[in-house]
Amino acid sequence: MVAHQQTEFPGRTAHRHADDANRNRRGSRGPAWGRSYRLILVAGDLLAIGLAVMLSMLLATPAVGDVAGLTGIPYSVAAPVLGLIWLISLGAGGSRLAWITGAGVEEYRRVIKISLYVFGGVAIVSYILKAQFARSLFVALLPIGTLALLFTRWTARGWLNHMRTRGKYLTSCAVVGPKDQAARVISDLRHHKDAGFSPTCVCLLGDEQSEASTELSGVPVYTPSRLLESFDEFEAVVATEGLPSGYLRTLAWNLEGSSTSLVVTPRVMDIVGPRLHYTDAPGVSMMHVEIPQFSGWKYAIKRIFDIVFSILALIVLSPVFLVTALLIKKEDRGPVIFRQQRVGRFGEPFTIHKFRSMSIDAESKIQKLIDDAGGQALFFKLDHDPRMTRIGAVLRRFSIDELPQFWTVLKGDMSIVGPRPQMAREVAEYLPAYKRRLLAKPGITGLWQVCGRSDLSPEDGMRLDLRYVENWSPITDLTIVAKTVTTVFKSSGAY
Repeated sequence: MVAHQQTEFPGRTAHRHADDANRNRRGSRGPAWGRSYRLILVAGDLLAIGLAVMLSMLLATPAVGDVAGLTGIPYSVAAPVLGLIWLISLGAGGSRLAWITGAGVEEYRRVIKISLYVFGGVAIVSYILKAQFARSLFVALLPIGTLALLFTRWTARGWLNHMRTRGKYLTSCAVVGPKDQAARVISDLRHHKDAGFSPTCVCLLGDEQSEASTELSGVPVYTPSRLLESFDEFEAVVATEGLPSGYLRTLAWNLEGSSTSLVVTPRVMDIVGPRLHYTDAPGVSMMHVEIPQFSGWKYAIKRIFDIVFSILALIVLSPVFLVTALLIKKEDRGPVIFRQQRVGRFGEPFTIHKFRSMSIDAESKIQKLIDDAGGQALFFKLDHDPRMTRIGAVLRRFSIDELPQFWTVLKGDMSIVGPRPQMAREVAEYLPAYKRRLLAKPGITGLWQVCGRSDLSPEDGMRLDLRYVENWSPITDLTIVAKTVTTVFKSSGAY
């Protein structure tokens, strides 16, 4: 495929596809579903901002509410105008792009950043013009509007991902790369529907392209020449890692003039988001990777969040604690709280607290069950554990057994969000790279809980934990907490 591509003259190839695009144009670059979903986001943003404007008017005091951004302009006029500017800025700032919706924190990050820019601009203009502005713009409209926007975006994302599980709102794509990498990407895209891609064909590189091979992981295999002629059949080309030098640039040339987008899936230490910085000097392009830090202001914020969230959870959930304790005690008269030694940050042992969901003698039977299942302790769990009590099965299904861990978080041994807490026998089976998950406190919830829970393989679970440890941020934590709520109600993978 490389040889074939490199014999193409980039300009001639681009013009050829430009002619095809004029005949079979799907619109501007991006998936077809992106346009209709963008209208849903605009409606949601309009609703959120409109609600915030009305509430800010109600909360504005007479002394402040009479004057807004410019001297003499009533707040009742200035607030709606600012809301309109806010709505337009959300689109201009790229917060509704199809590629950042459905998964990840970039959409939420852009909503917050754009909101701060809009109100920061108002403050700067008011200062330059020495104009009096209403404090309600910042005391009421900014926080209410931002929270409302995040809520409507979260609601829209939940609906979008629900539709994706039904095979709708997916971007059709061709996967290009070496055989092993292409198979992995196809598997990942099928497993993680929230990524929003549906593989429709695959093109293998070099010697791995076999005339006898017609399918890979159930996806038809295209020859290089057929791929070049079929760009109008899919909306994106997903290029895996392991591509030959210069191939990606040549592939981009061949996509010029078409409405098909190019997506790259590099797996460089699973680095994402803010840790990547680019330098583009004349003749030299470089990617800077920020080295992970495991202390500092971000961890101070994380600890404050843990304390506040845990206290609120323990207070609000106290009725659930009481009912659960009575049901556990009634079933077999055994202890209500199960305590167990787990391995925490830097390998330090700590005691975890959970509602007891198994029989009183469950710990004495664990080793035999592990041996019967193949002897691997890492991520050991049974779909139908014979030690489970009747009430315990219900507690596990809805993760109610995990609630006492808020006390463990308050003590400082765990965090609200973090890697899955494991036992010493599991840690003993760690590969060297796995030990990096011990650089962070274990959490009540985490990436593994919102990406499959116990249905994940040990390798996938570890990869997600390591990805979290290397790349976490406060916004990531908030996103995981929000996703945990819907995951718990679905109860899939909980046993």
